[in-house]
Amino acid sequence: MPKRSASVTALLAAMLVLATSLPAFAASNICDFKAYADGSDPAGTNVRSGPGTDHGIIGVLKAYGEAGYEWTPGFQVTKFENGWFQIGDALVGQYGDGLEETVFKGPGWVSAKLVDFDIQDWRLRDAPSIDAQVTLEMNSGTPWSLDDVHIATVHACEGRFLEVTLANPAGQTKRGWITDLCGNQVTTCS
Repeated sequence: MPKRSASVTALLAAMLVLATSLPAFAASNICDFKAYADGSDPAGTNVRSGPGTDHGIIGVLKAYGEAGYEWTPGFQVTKFENGWFQIGDALVGQYGDGLEETVFKGPGWVSAKLVDFDIQDWRLRDAPSIDAQVTLEMNSGTPWSLDDVHIATVHACEGRFLEVTLANPAGQTKRGWITDLCGNQVTTCS
C-alpha cells in the first residue's frame, strides 16, 4: 500500500470531521400544507411583507363567524424562514353556510407561532420521509400523548413535513420531523 503524505492524511481527517458534523438532512424550507391563523389575538394576525417584525404589515387575518362559532382564515403554507411561514391566499367561509372569500391575496409572511394545524400522524421521525426512523410514538396514556404535546419551535420544513421541537406537559422536549398536518378547523383531514 502506498504511503500518504502527512498533508493528505490531515486533509482526509479534516474532511471526515466536517462530514460527521454536518446535519443529516438540509431542508429546502419549501412547504406544502394547509393551516390557519391561531386566533389568539382578538385584533387579528398580522401578515407581513417579509419574514420578521421589521417588515411592514400588509394584511390582518381576523376571525369570522358568529359568537361560539368562530373560525380564522385558512391558507396554504409555501415556505419557512427564521421562524416565519410564507402563506398564499387566505380564505374565509370554508365552514358553515358562508361563501368562500379571499381576505388576503398572498404571498405574505406570518410568525410560525401564530399558525395552527393538527398533527394527525403520531410518529416523530429523524428525517422528512415516511420511511425515516421513528424516534418517538405519541401514544395516548403516555407523557407524549398526541393530545397533550405542543410545538415549542419550528426549525424547518420539507414539503408536507415540519422539523419541530415538541414539548410535553412535564416540560420534556424532543426534536424531529412530523407530517400529516391538518388545516381544517372543524374536522379531521383524510
